[in-house]
Amino acid sequence: MSPTLLLIDALNLIRRIHAAVPAPDDKQQVDGALSATLASVTRALRVCQPSHALVVFDGDPPTWRHEILPEYKSQRKPMPAELRNRLTDFNQLFRQNGLMTFRKNGMEADDVIGAVAHKAIQAGVATTILSTDRTYQQLLSSPLVTIRDHFNKQDIRSEDIQQKYHVSPHQLIDLWSMAGVGDIHGVSGVGEKGALKLLQEFGSLDTILAFEGESKGALNKTIEQKEQALLSRQLVTLKKVFELGLSMKDLRYFPPRTP
Repeated sequence: MSPTLLLIDALNLIRRIHAAVPAPDDKQQVDGALSATLASVTRALRVCQPSHALVVFDGDPPTWRHEILPEYKSQRKPMPAELRNRLTDFNQLFRQNGLMTFRKNGMEADDVIGAVAHKAIQAGVATTILSTDRTYQQLLSSPLVTIRDHFNKQDIRSEDIQQKYHVSPHQLIDLWSMAGVGDIHGVSGVGEKGALKLLQEFGSLDTILAFEGESKGALNKTIEQKEQALLSRQLVTLKKVFELGLSMKDLRYFPPRTP
């Protein structure tokens, strides 16, 4: 049987589960999140049936994105202290259930998962990424990649991007460079509709920025804010090459034995 890889964005899963757990105090909320995370991971493993798996946590900042944009993620709501103090419990939970975990300071889970997925694609390995983070959708340029929205029980594949965004997967980075996505701001005053119209007309951000004729509207704003558009593109693009010291052998998934 051909290998299949499951990559789990740990904090994307944990924080969403934690926020949805009703509890009278912080400790019981984390306790509930631990139980719910175990149930969610068990379901994901049952649905995806991976031969290999990796759970990736964010490393402590600063990252390379902070180096070029110091205010990166400065407006994001901080993780609750009780949850942060008990992330080792979640890490242990994953490992007790046969899952390899990984974190490295200075590296976001997004880039680690992007780099591992890139190597898997090169090796011809079908890969599922468990996350609701939209930036992973740029990896859908490869038909080997599936994004699993665990909470809506929905798989997103390459063919779904055209229907959802009206651009091809390889144009998503340019779309977000102008429209923004997540914590990354795009070009002021353009928005998704304006960015989409420009891409449908010009095909790429580089072609848009190279335009030398009379410009107005979203086109003029993008050209005037060229540096912002290029900065946004740099920030939104997942790194494909990181020396992580991981091999497919390390990621082999062995389900825990039941007594």
